[in-house]
Amino acid sequence: MKNLKIKQIVSAINATTTATENAEINCVIHDSRKCNLHSGKKILYFAIHGDQVDGHDFVQEALLKGASFAVVDHELQDEVDPRKLLYVEDTVKALDTLGKYYLSQFDIPKIAITGSVGKTISKEFIANVLSQKYKVHRSTGNLNTIIGLPITIFDIDYTHEIAVLELGTNHFGEIKALTEMVNPDIAIITNIGPSHLEFLENLEGVFKEKQEIFKYSQNQTLKIFNGNISFLQNNKGHQNYFSYGFDDDNNLIVRNIARIDHKYSFYVNDEKYFIFNDVYHNVLNAIPAIIIGKHFGLSHKQIQQGLAIMPEVGLRMEIRSNTDKNWTIIADCYNANPVSMISALNYLQSLPHKNKIVILGDMLELGDESRSYHEDIGILVRDMNLRRSIAIGEMARFYKFITHYSSAEDFIDHFSDEMFPEDAAILIKASRGIALEKIAERLAT
Repeated sequence: MKNLKIKQIVSAINATTTATENAEINCVIHDSRKCNLHSGKKILYFAIHGDQVDGHDFVQEALLKGASFAVVDHELQDEVDPRKLLYVEDTVKALDTLGKYYLSQFDIPKIAITGSVGKTISKEFIANVLSQKYKVHRSTGNLNTIIGLPITIFDIDYTHEIAVLELGTNHFGEIKALTEMVNPDIAIITNIGPSHLEFLENLEGVFKEKQEIFKYSQNQTLKIFNGNISFLQNNKGHQNYFSYGFDDDNNLIVRNIARIDHKYSFYVNDEKYFIFNDVYHNVLNAIPAIIIGKHFGLSHKQIQQGLAIMPEVGLRMEIRSNTDKNWTIIADCYNANPVSMISALNYLQSLPHKNKIVILGDMLELGDESRSYHEDIGILVRDMNLRRSIAIGEMARFYKFITHYSSAEDFIDHFSDEMFPEDAAILIKASRGIALEKIAERLAT
């Protein structure tokens, strides 16, 4: 992060303070526990109201651990040097505003990507391709929210030539706010599917929220989208819109997808590409990287070199193994909705293993239709004639599998290696809150 003076910050977020105007910061955090990770930095701590805790309760701790200043939205009970405090009306809005201000200091292309599924893998493909020619900043981890995105933006410095940023949402209005923060030169929608329905209500609500990345981008922004999505068909043929997919009415047509060992080959218009990943749906996740690579003048060779780098995304179709039992373990425990669940099951079916097993947990935030979505997945699994099907969690009972456990811990307490045969492919998938990665770790040991 480049240095910012307190007077710049005060002006950007409309704060009041008695802090020294020419003092500088070069690190922004909202978790007081991370102060020790930034020793030697000039830290600005944002006190955020969370669901479980209030960051204002940790202002004194943050300052004692090395933070230089703190942004707060009310008077504190603890005795804190007032010269170290910046007062604002809303600390979350102030964090977003500062992120927008900071990003505006860099005259570099900004790429923003969202979607119900595939956005993280696509982001990694894009960054890997562009890195063949440019110094790229990419969103890290799950920093794609109203609070997380500004934090990853602050990692940009003058060495970066392009920024690739992921936008996530689970409430109406968040994509609008994130898009306005980034002001992207290129905006991408990878998919529209049933996710976060507890708050976005239905598929139409998901579409309404996701398409705001286009609505609140500039007119000249290049808007790239998956042309297989029915909700987005009306955008085809419009100026500055670019679609990709299987049908002939797309700007970029994907054909002749073929699996060869542990990779996929495919043609984009008349050019052949490979991804060194044997998950079918990652072919479409790689296409935005090809479009953007061409947009920025990369050669076919450079694009292919970028696609050859396996995206590193933890707990998303992560392949592990237990060599003693000859088990292949597919840990897809970061997120789950009906679309990603079907994709993962299709991948399991494509594997050559004699025995196939699923351990499926709850798909969270599906709202009023949660039960029916779980029942539909259960029907699909039963039609697959798998060796074993195991459900984990409260909503998972609606899969109606014979075997059900209340939690990952409950399964582990009852598990023994003899429960599963050798030469098995085991898919473990659920929403992050079910913590099925614990089961993946147990099976791999």
